[in-house]
Formats: sequence, C-alpha cells, structure tokens
Amino acid sequence: MKTIVIGCSSSGKTTLASRFPSSIDINEEYSDNIPKVIDETLAKKDALLFINTDYIMLDDLRKAKSLGFNIVQLELTLSELQKRNTNHDLVQWLEDMIDYQNEIKRVGLVDKSLDATLPVEQLAKLL
Repeated sequence: MKTIVIGCSSSGKTTLASRFPSSIDINEEYSDNIPKVIDETLAKKDALLFINTDYIMLDDLRKAKSLGFNIVQLELTLSELQKRNTNHDLVQWLEDMIDYQNEIKRVGLVDKSLDATLPVEQLAKLL
C-alpha cells in the first residue's frame, strides 16, 4: 500500500493510524523533521502516512502521486471539527485547513474522500 491519508486537526488521523502498526503518523513530535520524514516516506515501496493538512504541500502531494501514492482525505464539516477540537486550540485554523483540502481536491490530487464520522473500523477497511 502506498497511501497518504490527509486530514484536518481533530479529523481522526491518529486514531485511524493506530489500526495500522507500521504506519507513520506525522504529528507535532515530528515538527522539526517533517520534510525529511515526507521524503523518506515517498522513497519507500510500501508506506502508509497519516498527515495534517498543515504539514504537506501541494508539491509534496504531486510528487507522491507521480510515485504511485494514493491520496485519501478524511473529511468533516467545520461544525464537527469544532466539536472534536476539545484538547487543541486550533479552531482559528480549521477553516483554512478545510480550504486547503478543497484545493487539493480541486486540482485533482485526491483519489478518495472518506467521511470521518464513520466508525474507525469501517474507515480502516475503506483504506
């Protein structure tokens, strides 16, 4: 599987990543090394990367597509993201994150969009 799962903060990436022990879940602990981790992941023959919209650029996604990666988006409405955003003070950036997700879909980089309100087990099967 060569897949990048991209989603806004609080969309369930880390919870879903926990179902795939060999996956890479880029979060704040990687903040100093994100470009390196992305490059290393794209060089792999088999990789499942979970990443926030703020951590990956359009050029990275284009490169991933050219290397055979599928791009999967976890989608939630702004109101659902705001409800889930209990442990983070990210509400002010959620609209921008949604706008970026819409942009990567508009330019044709998204292979599949998944409704992130589905149960985690169902989402895991859909990947």
